[in-house]
Amino acid sequence: MTNEERFHEVGDKLYKIVSQYLKDHRQYPTDVVLGINWDTKDIIIESPSKMDASFEQFSLAEFIGIDEQGFFEPRLF
Repeated sequence: MTNEERFHEVGDKLYKIVSQYLKDHRQYPTDVVLGINWDTKDIIIESPSKMDASFEQFSLAEFIGIDEQGFFEPRLF
């Protein structure tokens, strides 16, 4: 299964957490990544050094796009 297919499985959760991040990214440390626990389908945004090994880490850039007006928005899967 490709990452795109796996992301589709948790697409609603991804959209919500990335939306939350984009609304107030200043509440997060600057080194954050997005983590997905594929067994539990939990998704978190955290510093890599604080993330439990059960989470697969991804760059947040993979989940953020730019709309026609040039604003950041969550990608849809």
